Amino acid sequence: MKNGHAIVSDAWYARFMFFPLSGYAMHTLWPVLFTLLLVHTTMSAQSYQSMHRASPVIDGHNDVLGRVLRGGDITVRSKKGHSDIPRLREGSVDAQIFAVWVPTRHKGAAAWRYTLEAIDSMKAMVDRMPDMLLLATGHDDIDRAIREDKLAVILSLEGGRSIEGKRERILELHRRGLRAFGLTWNNSHEWATSSKDEHEGRVSGGLSEKGKDFVRLMDSLGILVDVSHLGERAFHDVAAISTQPLFASHSSCAALRTHHRNLSDEQLRMIAGSDGVAMINFFPVFLVSNLTKQRIAAMRAFERRMQALKKEHPDRGENYLQAYDALVAEAMAAGLCTIENVVAHIDHAVRVAGPAHVGLGSDFDGINLTPVGLNDVTDLPMLTRALMHKGFTEQQIYGILGGNVLRIWRQRIDR
Repeated sequence: MKNGHAIVSDAWYARFMFFPLSGYAMHTLWPVLFTLLLVHTTMSAQSYQSMHRASPVIDGHNDVLGRVLRGGDITVRSKKGHSDIPRLREGSVDAQIFAVWVPTRHKGAAAWRYTLEAIDSMKAMVDRMPDMLLLATGHDDIDRAIREDKLAVILSLEGGRSIEGKRERILELHRRGLRAFGLTWNNSHEWATSSKDEHEGRVSGGLSEKGKDFVRLMDSLGILVDVSHLGERAFHDVAAISTQPLFASHSSCAALRTHHRNLSDEQLRMIAGSDGVAMINFFPVFLVSNLTKQRIAAMRAFERRMQALKKEHPDRGENYLQAYDALVAEAMAAGLCTIENVVAHIDHAVRVAGPAHVGLGSDFDGINLTPVGLNDVTDLPMLTRALMHKGFTEQQIYGILGGNVLRIWRQRIDR
């Protein structure tokens, strides 16, 4: 840990934030509750920032490379999307897993070229910004990046379609610095089946013999096998074969939101049994089941109000925190998806898998809607604050923010 400090557990705050208030209760109790909230906000204004800075912050999934391949420049701060290098640093992110996702319009040789272009573009960015970025391939590279105050860049392939079932392409990706591999996206291929296709009954499910051989190869190379997007049968095949910790880069909890992309309690326990990590996705579609066009429109309106707050309070001081809390409470009372729903999924995963096996997998820049109060990567400190309010201990928060992923990264076999 970079710095040490104490955390105050605020169980009353957590109960309030999750308490469904009726219209009458809002009218009669809100003034009292809001006064208490203002007092609490003042006391915690600095501690959550210290906790966030003291922890290794590692995000399991970010799709911003797609913007780079469309000609965008993420080395400068932008109003587009959810992240760029300056905003990642502002959010105190220490290591980011950057996904290489190949648009479905690219097929065959074109898909493979796109994969290599995405990797080479990120590596070129690292070469241009050696004072800010470090390509993480070895087991101690994230530690080194933290020591040198750099962002550790971890390259991952999201979906194995572009390797066209060729073993030598896995070897080439490893040679170029790839250290994580999501076996499928929504679409299956001949050696692995996706959660979408299994759920819809379009495939029998699982890994072929070739797929099993590929998992063994990735294990031997020290490439993390990412089980997010995998069908349940394919997940079980990976669990039976892999000798490395199971790693889900951006999934949430099926017990709270039934969706084929989310992890069942059984899968969470299997991840824990492998000493792996389940990283919670921020996409509201995977967090709540009550999304309607009206609620989505309301969430976008709250996002604009949050952005206005940030402009009004660039120091993120006590006045900002008070206004932020009031907006989140208002959104919750309206039945909208907020940062507290992310905390609920984290809390469930911790209860099932244990605090040593949960992390953050934002899916930023790969989603078109975010929870109220967690609108881009600069809001990650607010998630730390919400975890503190929920009553998580300092050690648990340290692990959830990134310490748990750092553990399995250090355990990887380096080749």
